[in-house]
Amino acid sequence: MKTLFKLSRTTKIMLAVFLISISVSCKDKKTQKDQPKQLDQIEELENEESFAGSSKRKDICQLITEEDVRGVFSLSDNVEIKQKKNRSSSCSYDWEATGEKFERYTVLLNFAKGKKRTNSQIDKIWKNQNSTVYKNRELQKVSGVGDKATWSNLGGGQLRVSSDGFIFYVSHSVMVMPGKDKPNDTKEMIDRTKDLASRVIAEM
Repeated sequence: MKTLFKLSRTTKIMLAVFLISISVSCKDKKTQKDQPKQLDQIEELENEESFAGSSKRKDICQLITEEDVRGVFSLSDNVEIKQKKNRSSSCSYDWEATGEKFERYTVLLNFAKGKKRTNSQIDKIWKNQNSTVYKNRELQKVSGVGDKATWSNLGGGQLRVSSDGFIFYVSHSVMVMPGKDKPNDTKEMIDRTKDLASRVIAEM
């Protein structure tokens, strides 16, 4: 009788594989069942806290126009300004100046990713950005524009503004060739980007 019920080594291996396959199958069904819930949680988290990248706005180049840039930077009609719209997510203006060195100026506008947010959501994102994106970026508070604003040396210089549930950025940089970038007057850069940001808010 003992011989009849004694399993061979091969049979034992096959039985073990069968039991493991049943276990894995059960786990897969549970995973598939939980997957929609997990995706919903991820989507909810992204909707609430995502600020990487840029929101698309069809009116992005209407919020800061070529005329605005000419006025703020006192550029004559002889200066050629090139406008570039990047898939409705940003709008930039470039112009050049020649002298002892070649200088290229850039102004860029973009909005933080996401729809209109509450004040508490803005505060949470703002604080998170301060400790990540703007860490070691000489961040300083700026008054007189939007609900709140800061200036940093990110990308040469960037004004971040919160207004009416949105966060947007007005960046300003100068590239000098040959040689190092021109040491810009920070106060002047802040004043000019503040002026542009005020125009953005008026047109939003």
